[in-house]
Amino acid sequence: MNFHFDGAVAEMYGVDGAVFISRLQFWIEKNAANDRHYHEGRYWTYNSLRAMEKLFPFWSRRQIERIVKNLKDKGVLLTANYARDSHDRTLFYALDESKLPISPFGGDLSPNGDTPLSPNGDNLSPNGEMINEQLKTHIREEEDKANKPEISNKPQLLADRYNAICTSLPKVVRLTDKRCLTVRRIYSKGYTTEQLDEAFRKAQTSSFCTGQNDRHWKADFEWLLNENNLVKVLEGKYDNPAEAGPDKPPRRRKEETEVW
Repeated sequence: MNFHFDGAVAEMYGVDGAVFISRLQFWIEKNAANDRHYHEGRYWTYNSLRAMEKLFPFWSRRQIERIVKNLKDKGVLLTANYARDSHDRTLFYALDESKLPISPFGGDLSPNGDTPLSPNGDNLSPNGEMINEQLKTHIREEEDKANKPEISNKPQLLADRYNAICTSLPKVVRLTDKRCLTVRRIYSKGYTTEQLDEAFRKAQTSSFCTGQNDRHWKADFEWLLNENNLVKVLEGKYDNPAEAGPDKPPRRRKEETEVW
């Protein structure tokens, strides 16, 4: 298995911390895409220290414990226990995204769900960092786009359209830098305003997205602009069923670990 990391994350939390965070992000995104392990407003993943020793064979248990403690102390790593069995002490892990830098490439996954790719599809260099020249070129392109009025105005225009269409969802009251970058990123991937309007309309008419679910959770602006979620909404995965069956789907058997 190849391990990769974000250079900006490594500057903040060290290479070991960046590698750990990268794998954690991958499985949290997987769980979010499958709507699994959602607790207290965020998605989580879980594993035991014994399993982590197998997942990260180049680290000892003591090194893993040190990495986890360091990330917890810095506030970027959150831990909790959501096991149904009170005797199960397996920890759940989540990330405080506000303490992570925004990658210029959006943290996209390759088709096999493992290796980050650059916007033009090129793989990262063997040490997990983007080749400098590619990075500089991409930054210049992003700066050029940001300076164009038609690009720089799109975040506010899209937020206004979201507020107008998604009247049952949480409103956007402020466009942060992170939200603006998210909007520009989704447009840079080729999505059109018409497609985004369609996603907003589908979310507005979806019972699940508007809070009629067992957690009373509602989709919001950021959730809809996450590409994994956006594709599912456009494909009708959250459309209301034509006929509601009387039986609930069977509960899945409790898993002890998730293989990262």
